[in-house]
Amino acid sequence: MNLLDLIWPKKCVNCGRLGSYVCDSCKVGLWEEEQICPICTRNSRYGLPHKYCHVAYRLDGLTCLWSYEGIAKKIIKKAKYKYFYDTLGELINFPGGEEYFYLRKFLENRPVVVPVPLYEKRYRERGFNQAEIIADLVTRLWGLGSSELLIRAKDTGHQTNRSREERLRAVDGAFVLKPRTYNLVSSVLLVDDVWTTGATMGECCKILKQNGARKIWGLVLAR
Repeated sequence: MNLLDLIWPKKCVNCGRLGSYVCDSCKVGLWEEEQICPICTRNSRYGLPHKYCHVAYRLDGLTCLWSYEGIAKKIIKKAKYKYFYDTLGELINFPGGEEYFYLRKFLENRPVVVPVPLYEKRYRERGFNQAEIIADLVTRLWGLGSSELLIRAKDTGHQTNRSREERLRAVDGAFVLKPRTYNLVSSVLLVDDVWTTGATMGECCKILKQNGARKIWGLVLAR
């Protein structure tokens, strides 16, 4: 146990038991999410786009680790709104099933991990970007490099109560490539905390592919 654990001991986000953010008894409250096509959002066994789903500059695959309810929802909200962002580490290790076969193959290409950026004003208000925390955890877990290639050029506001169409309009033109970014990497693992409609991640993917990225896989903690 390190000094920080003595000063601020870890407590289970569900039952309050000391020792970890999710105790062994409460881990049953983490529900593995079914994978979906990143274009039409219908079920897709490996998170691959369906052959009949055609969109320019689309994601080449998407992995959603957990269902956004129960323990996973508590962890993400605790990180985002109460600043206990080290709790996110509880959600990073993806299960070992066949569903993640194509994600593992993609990771063999040693992609650069790119977090979805926050608007500068919201970053200052919050003090951190949860996607950057996730990117840091992923790079350390899988030994990858990371780069903040994108900037959120406009404030899209809170997307929570918007329809898919409203979200798409809000993020249109919201992201730009970071200035003086040259020789954009060909393989990118784009990370964020929650997938709702996919509008934000889809727009980020479009900008990256328009500027040279060839393969982009999306990874989110929950859907």
